[in-house]
Amino acid sequence: MEHVRLMGWCRTCVTGMHLPAFAAAEAGLFAEQDVEVEFVPCARAADYSLQGLTTRPKAVAVGYADFALSGVAYLLAAQNRVAGRLPVRFVSVAHQRNPITAIVRAGSDLHEPADLAGRRAARWSMPWYTQEYAGALDYMGVGAPEIVDCSEHIDEALASGEIDVMPTWMEMTLYHRKPEYAIRTIPIDIDVYTTGLIAADWVPLELVTRVRDAFQAGYELYRERPELGIAGFRRRYPDVSEEHIHRNWALFEPYAFDGVPPGSMDADRWQATIAYTATTHGLSTIAAERFYRPELLRSALPTAAA
Repeated sequence: MEHVRLMGWCRTCVTGMHLPAFAAAEAGLFAEQDVEVEFVPCARAADYSLQGLTTRPKAVAVGYADFALSGVAYLLAAQNRVAGRLPVRFVSVAHQRNPITAIVRAGSDLHEPADLAGRRAARWSMPWYTQEYAGALDYMGVGAPEIVDCSEHIDEALASGEIDVMPTWMEMTLYHRKPEYAIRTIPIDIDVYTTGLIAADWVPLELVTRVRDAFQAGYELYRERPELGIAGFRRRYPDVSEEHIHRNWALFEPYAFDGVPPGSMDADRWQATIAYTATTHGLSTIAAERFYRPELLRSALPTAAA
C-alpha cells in the first residue's frame, strides 16, 4: 500500500471541501485503491493577501505534502513567481463555479448582481476576496463597484450603511449571520473554477489517478452516508461542531454538484478560469498544461451528478 500525505485547507471556512476525502478514507475507498492517506495540517499563510496564501501550494512543491486542497488564485500567483515552473498542478476540481458572494443588508434594495454596480464594497482583512468580487462583476459585464477600505468591524460597517456590500465566499457567509445583523446573500455565480485538489508533479500519474478516483467517489458517498465524513473530519478536527459541518456542506454542495460528475475538469473551462484569474488579480497567464494535468480532464466516474 502506498502512503500519501493530503494537506487540508482552513478546517472551518471550507469544511465542505474536506468531507469527500474523509468519507472516502472512512469507507476504505482509498484502501481499495491500495493507498493510505495521511491528513496533514494546512501550511500557515504568511498573511491573508493573495501572495501570502501562496504558502499553501508552495508547501506541496517543497515536499510538505503530496496532495492538497487549494485555490486556483493561490496556485496561479505562486506559478507567476517562478515563471510557471512550480512542480504542482490541479488534478480535480471542487467548486465547479466561483462561490464569490455579496453579503448585503436584509433590508437593502440590492437583490441581484446587476444591482451591485457602483455600490460601496469593503476591502477588508481578506483583500483578495474584494478583487475576486470586482473581477466577477466585470466578467459579467456589470459596472465596477466603489471599493472602500474597511479592515475592522466589518459587520458593523455593513449594518450601519458605511458600506453596501461585504464580498466573501459563500461558505464564509456563516461567520456573518448574527442575530443583531440581518443580512442576505447575492451569489455572483460565474462559470470558472476556484478550488480543487492539487498534486506534486513527482507523484506518478498512475498514483494520482487512484487518489483522484477515490476522492471523487467520496462526493456521492458523503451524500449517501454523511456520518462517515463527519466522523473522520471530527476525529481530525474535534473543535469543529457537527452543526457547522452540516451548514458548510449545504453551502458548498451546489457548487460541487453542478450538472457534471463532481470533481471533474473541462479544458475549455480551465482556459476561461486561467484567463479570468490572471485578469482579476493582475497576474500573467501560464500554459494550461502547467496548471493542471491534462491526462485527468475526463472523469473516470461513469455517473453524472444528480
